[in-house]
Amino acid sequence: MNNSTSVMIKEAKSNKGRIFKDFFQLPYKLYKDNPYWVPQLMIEEKKNFDPVHNPFLKKNPVVFYVCYKDGCPVGRIAGIINKAHNEFHKDKAAFFGFFESIDDGDVARALFEAVIEWAKKQGSDSLRGPTSYSINDVAGLLLNGFDESPFLLMPYNPAYYERLYRQEGFEIIIRFFSYEVTEESIRFPNFVEKMENRLKDNDITLRYARFNDEINEAKIVLDIFNNSWDENWGFVPFSYEEALSEFSRLKSFAKHDLILIAEHKNQPVGFMLAMPDINQVIKPLKGRLLPFNWIKLIRNLKNITQIRVVLMGILKDYRNKGIDLLFYKKIVENSLKYNYRKAELSWILENNVMMNRVLEHINARKNKIYAIFEKKI
Repeated sequence: MNNSTSVMIKEAKSNKGRIFKDFFQLPYKLYKDNPYWVPQLMIEEKKNFDPVHNPFLKKNPVVFYVCYKDGCPVGRIAGIINKAHNEFHKDKAAFFGFFESIDDGDVARALFEAVIEWAKKQGSDSLRGPTSYSINDVAGLLLNGFDESPFLLMPYNPAYYERLYRQEGFEIIIRFFSYEVTEESIRFPNFVEKMENRLKDNDITLRYARFNDEINEAKIVLDIFNNSWDENWGFVPFSYEEALSEFSRLKSFAKHDLILIAEHKNQPVGFMLAMPDINQVIKPLKGRLLPFNWIKLIRNLKNITQIRVVLMGILKDYRNKGIDLLFYKKIVENSLKYNYRKAELSWILENNVMMNRVLEHINARKNKIYAIFEKKI
């Protein structure tokens, strides 16, 4: 596809070859002088594009495009059909992800036109994103907070991306927030202590993740997530294969007492997953683990000072009982044992009134806003 004499789109038809190499390496080139971007470990990032390691790619149509200007790679994008999303929502949406571009409207237009043309052939009537690959993965466009590095599994992008999106007719369909708390700023209402006793009196207790039983633990989290998030905007059910893959990938950095499971009479009814922000120690490695950066990574794990609360789910019949506040209280107490002094609480949808109110109760500060965009095609 040619949009002008100097801009050309090429498809990376496999996760090998020159075009895919350009696709894969582009962010490391575009952001090399950006002090806030966190280059993910290349050895791990490559697995994201390999069906052997990424269950999503085994089940869903995905296409990868690179934009060249005067022969140089200057932009990239993926077109994605998320079958689980479309089946659950009775939808015909296509998604885009992994978008990167220089500040050039011609480049952005060529990328989006290529994906739209592909999506129409798939029978889609809209294009949404960014989601890489699913809403359950790294998703959303950062709208503010560009002078801070992203926490684990959160996106980062230049401010001009929103302009490029809007120039191509994309509009925001949902926003979501991240909140920040520190050891000094967090406050719990006085009634939390009484609430904990009341929960115990009603046979609701908390326990920590059992790392020696990861298969059953992953299934517990999966079942609660799929049953507690199904009314949230854009919800996509996690498959067991995807949940186990994600759990196994993160387990080496996780702390068992930062993964909480609430039980009523020994039956799981809620969970909270918090992770040390390994972006803090990955960032200085510039994407490379070999030959000796793995030593630096292991040595510096003890220097992590912050966490991200990644997920929380509570079954409908157990909401508004204070389990969420108790989760946060216990996470804070356990974090301080590891010298984690700051936390980001994120992917909070703007229409999730209850969760936004809970975070205000503990004096959390809304520090970043993200959005998903859509264009009818």
